[in-house]
Amino acid sequence: MKQLFYAAALLAITLAGCTPKSAQDKRIEELTKRYDKFIALTFDDGPSTLTPKILDILEEYDATATFFVIGNQVDSTTEPIIRRAVSMGCEIANHSFTHPYMSKLSPEEQIAEAQKTTSAIEQYAPTPKYFRPPYMDADEITHSVVPQIFIGGHCPSDWDSNVSVEERYEGLLERAKDGVIFLLHDFKDNVGTAEALARVLPTLQAQGYGFVSVSELFTIKNVTPQKGIIYRSADTAEK
Repeated sequence: MKQLFYAAALLAITLAGCTPKSAQDKRIEELTKRYDKFIALTFDDGPSTLTPKILDILEEYDATATFFVIGNQVDSTTEPIIRRAVSMGCEIANHSFTHPYMSKLSPEEQIAEAQKTTSAIEQYAPTPKYFRPPYMDADEITHSVVPQIFIGGHCPSDWDSNVSVEERYEGLLERAKDGVIFLLHDFKDNVGTAEALARVLPTLQAQGYGFVSVSELFTIKNVTPQKGIIYRSADTAEK
């Protein structure tokens, strides 16, 4: 009987050491073999009719991203876009329900903005880990009532239609640094960002950069993000 017990214990230990790697673990392992620098791509204000184009570009260059969606745009009409993003290894995050200035809302209204968006996302994707306040406007109440980690980023003002594709492209190149988070926008008709993205990905990949989601960046950089601060890169946080 003791021999059977020890044999079973040995088998359990052996099997525990042979746990299959997750798809994300495998992807990160492959990426770290190919690249030595990493940038997290993030997109605000979708999903929209532009988002599939962004996904096409990401797919072409084997890149992933984190999409900070507006909750009132998450419904059955945008479900296919969201599901496609998730199937590609991208993640969906919270960008409020109506895109307000959060600090101008009551605590109850701020809670509703975050909770309603989380509920909308959960219909089609995993529960969001991250929150980006619209206009990067957040007060102490926002930090206390929104449960997600807050993410900022470096933006080439791509929300401004007066900023040309060339300026967006050059702006991204200027901001490129290992561990940084790019903040871009995939709202309807913002085609200049898609065009700049299609140029900047191969340019920076040739310089040794891999493009990942926020979660992947934190994993690669061995960072455990904390509440109460806003991350603009894996190693830069603002209180």
